[in-house]
Amino acid sequence: MKNKIGATIVAKLKSIGNAEFLDDRSVNPISIPFWETSFLPIGILLYRFKQFLQVSALYALLISILAFATGMSYVCGVADWEGESSFGCSYSAAMYITFFLLRLLIVAVFLKTWYKTVICAEKADVRDMLTINLRDWKVFVGMLLAVVCFLLPVVSIYVLADRVPNPDWRVESLFFAVVSSGFWLPFVALRFNSVFAFTLSDTKRPSLGVFWRRTAGNVLKIIVAATMIMMLNAVLFINYNLFAAWMIKHAFTVGSLVADFVYNVLFLLMVSSLACFCLVQKEALFVWYAGDENKDKKA
Repeated sequence: MKNKIGATIVAKLKSIGNAEFLDDRSVNPISIPFWETSFLPIGILLYRFKQFLQVSALYALLISILAFATGMSYVCGVADWEGESSFGCSYSAAMYITFFLLRLLIVAVFLKTWYKTVICAEKADVRDMLTINLRDWKVFVGMLLAVVCFLLPVVSIYVLADRVPNPDWRVESLFFAVVSSGFWLPFVALRFNSVFAFTLSDTKRPSLGVFWRRTAGNVLKIIVAATMIMMLNAVLFINYNLFAAWMIKHAFTVGSLVADFVYNVLFLLMVSSLACFCLVQKEALFVWYAGDENKDKKA
């Protein structure tokens, strides 16, 4: 029994990114397997961790160079170190936005390369790894929309804390109806996570209505899986911050350079884990389901 379960898991790991999407417009909801949705994203990273490190090293280095060039290196955000002036730390909002967008673009190119070489096992092409094409821009826009969507609760809290009460109850009701949407919209957006997987693979996707119907009854599973992934990433970053602070304190210059590079590798690992979450959801909704259905028909 254990061998059968292990073989099934390995088969699913190998199938990610290598199975054709069947454009089935079925209106029936699909029951997403809980364990696969929760643990398989991490399994993909562990199963192909060596390949991830090989790909992420280049892009982590590019992000580090960008961070030091714009004054947004890791050491600038840890604390007010005595020697931070040697790194030219910047606290300009415009510079931070510039760094954020450029880093997001590098991450988009990384995800394209990571998907092609690590997930689909294609041969790495150095020229393609350093070239920005339409696929990269699609991934960039997709990530930007995701960031905006999941920042809505922060915006809602800020607006509620800074608001001035209106004596007209109708205006107040409308205000709370609009502002409160920032708390529930991210949960709705979780049902469309696998849309990003189609963008990443640069393949045709079905209509948004198909995603909505197929994820019916799976919201709790998706939320639990997303929470577990975020908690694992949070634990990883908290422990790394403690280690990086110790390293910078004992060897400021060298420690800062190493800490920034390792932080960017971990940042790319977090992004990859979220991308794996989207990929697994896509496979569960469209590929595994189609495969099970075909087996039942043959039987």
